[in-house]
Amino acid sequence: MTVMTSTPQHAPVLLAEAMDYLDVRPGGRYIDCTTGLGGHSEVIAERIGPEGELLCIDQDAEALEFARARLASFGRRVNFAHGNFRELRSVAEDAGFDEVDGVLMDLGLSSFQLGVAGRGFAFGLEGPLDMRMDPSAGGETAGDVVNTWDEAALADLFRRYGEVQGARRISRRIVQARPLGTTWELARAVEQAVGGARGRSQIHPATQVFLALRVHVNGELDSLDAGLPQARGLLGFGTTSRPHGGRLVVISFHSLEDRMVKQYLRREATGCICPPRMPVCRCEHEATLRLLTPRAIRPGEDEVAGNPRARSALLRAAERIG
Repeated sequence: MTVMTSTPQHAPVLLAEAMDYLDVRPGGRYIDCTTGLGGHSEVIAERIGPEGELLCIDQDAEALEFARARLASFGRRVNFAHGNFRELRSVAEDAGFDEVDGVLMDLGLSSFQLGVAGRGFAFGLEGPLDMRMDPSAGGETAGDVVNTWDEAALADLFRRYGEVQGARRISRRIVQARPLGTTWELARAVEQAVGGARGRSQIHPATQVFLALRVHVNGELDSLDAGLPQARGLLGFGTTSRPHGGRLVVISFHSLEDRMVKQYLRREATGCICPPRMPVCRCEHEATLRLLTPRAIRPGEDEVAGNPRARSALLRAAERIG
C-alpha cells in the first residue's frame, strides 16, 4: 500500500451540476457509488445535515481510507463500504440503504490513482503494468494481457474498448517487444508503432491503449451494465415530503460509457420498446425514469481551465417515476 502523510488533493468534476441534479436535501439518504477521495461525498454530507445518511462505496480500498479520513468529522451520518457497484443492491442493503433519494456514479479515475506510479494507470509515470482498481481481489493485470495475448486479440481489445487507430500495428509491435514490464515500456512500444503525440490537442497514442487495458482489466463496462438497473431499483418514489422520485446522476469520461448510460436511461424513460413495425405492443415495458438531461451536461470553460481532467466529462441524470 502506498504510504502518504496527508490526504491527496482531488477536484471533483461537475460538482455543482451533480449536486443540482441530485437535488440533495436535508434529511435525505444518498449513495455515492464511486466515492474516490470523497469530493462529491463531502458536499452531499454537508447538505443532508445531521438527520441525513450517506453511503460511500468504492472498490479501491486505499482511496476509501482517504475518504474515510476526509469525512470523519461528519460522524455517523456517513457510512462506508468496500465494494464494486456491480453488486450495488447487496452492498447497499447490507448497509441498510434499501431505498434512497439519490445515487451518484462518477466513473472517472481520481487524481490519486493517476498520480501513484505503482498503480500503473498513467504512462507519464514509470510503474508496473497493473491497472487493477482493487488489487486485493486478484485477477488479471494489464501486464498479463500485453505479455500473453496474441496479436489479433490485442488489436480487437484496443479497437473495442479504446477505439484505437492503428490497433493492429500497435499490437504487432507489443508482441515483438515482449516482455513489457512497465508503463514506460508499453508507451514506448506504442510510439514505435504509430509515432508520438498527434492532433491539435497533442494526445499521446498510448492514451487510448491504456484506457482499453484498464476497462478490460476492471470489467468496467460489465460493471456499469449491471450497476445501472440496480441503482434505479434503489431509488424511492416521490412522497408528500419529497416532491420527486429518487434521482440517478452518472458522470462518464469516454464514449463507450456515455453511450451505455444514454441508451439505458432513454430505454427506461420510454414506454413501449417493441420494434417499430410491431402493430401491437407485446413488450409490456413501462417507463420507470424521467430524463432530466435530454443532452449530456459538459463542464464549462472555467472548470476545464482549472481542472483539465474535466474536459471529457459528461453528466446524465434521471428521476424515478412510477
